[in-house]
Amino acid sequence: MRVGEGRFSLAAVAIALPVLAIVVAILAAVSFAAVFGSSIGCGAEPAGSVEGAPARLIPIYQQASARYGLGARGPSILAAVNWVETGFGSNLGVSSAEAEGWMQFLPSSWEAYGVDANGDGVKDPYDPWDAIFAAARLLRASGAPGDWHGALFSYNHAEWYVEKVERAAGRFGGPTNEVVSSSALGCGTPAGADLEQAIRLFSPRSFKALPARLWVGEGPPEPVDARIWPDAVWLLESYDLRVTAARESGHNTHGDGTAMDLVPLAGHGWGQTALRAATDLGWTPGCAASGTAPVCPLAPAIQFIGYNGYDEHHGDPAHSSSPHLHVSWKSSEYGCPGLCPPREWVEVFPWSG
Repeated sequence: MRVGEGRFSLAAVAIALPVLAIVVAILAAVSFAAVFGSSIGCGAEPAGSVEGAPARLIPIYQQASARYGLGARGPSILAAVNWVETGFGSNLGVSSAEAEGWMQFLPSSWEAYGVDANGDGVKDPYDPWDAIFAAARLLRASGAPGDWHGALFSYNHAEWYVEKVERAAGRFGGPTNEVVSSSALGCGTPAGADLEQAIRLFSPRSFKALPARLWVGEGPPEPVDARIWPDAVWLLESYDLRVTAARESGHNTHGDGTAMDLVPLAGHGWGQTALRAATDLGWTPGCAASGTAPVCPLAPAIQFIGYNGYDEHHGDPAHSSSPHLHVSWKSSEYGCPGLCPPREWVEVFPWSG
């Protein structure tokens, strides 16, 4: 990216045609099933999917787009920028303008928009997760998805660049995942996760370990379903919570990686951590014995909340013999007591801000 500069390094141009040929020749198209849902409301757009880009990068484009609310075209635009800038990471040389990394950020722009998307404690433009999420963040700040032309022109001040990315995005665009449900509680758009809506994701069907800094259970950090990982990290960091159990056997809903048991960060009280999180996710004291919708007015992506009043094993120290907050995300099947593979789909929060 060369923000404020009209010139573009020759590196991306030199690799464009051969990289495209390789992509077309050897990569199988990846698509996600379309699902139709209830009224989206609030002007929300669905999050899209990508065909023809490297399969290992597709979840990054998709999750970055969802996190920053880039709508149906977001993943294919991110893939196109990545292809134009570095040929999907095949050319990571520093440009003459000192732009670097997977998405070619100038140091000043990276300082402003860089993120630690993979949770390793480092904002690294040479890490595809960090770089692609940062590009999504910059595009959102520059006007996307309402003004894709303006956002791409801000990324690189050249009309030919905008046209090239748009053409590539047309090749990479595929069927969409979409917002499948919406809360009746209102239309707020807080920075971070939008709890009032849900997006159904079919890929990647894999597990990803939680960051060690967010884990306080026994042994090494346990994984969650990779599709809920951004939601999980956001929840833990936003509410000063830590995880005692994730994907493990012996707990209903834990075995497929869609649930976590949570406790306050050391030195923090239950009211401003677990209770606040449970309430924001739709839990109320009156629904405690159920923990599920429609008795509980849960956020659309949430399947179950176990907290005060559910049973003697859930809740704060005044209500439980083993204090913790249990949160489960919706999936195609309602968890499993043993270890089982990732489910066909899970529902997650879209992102804004």
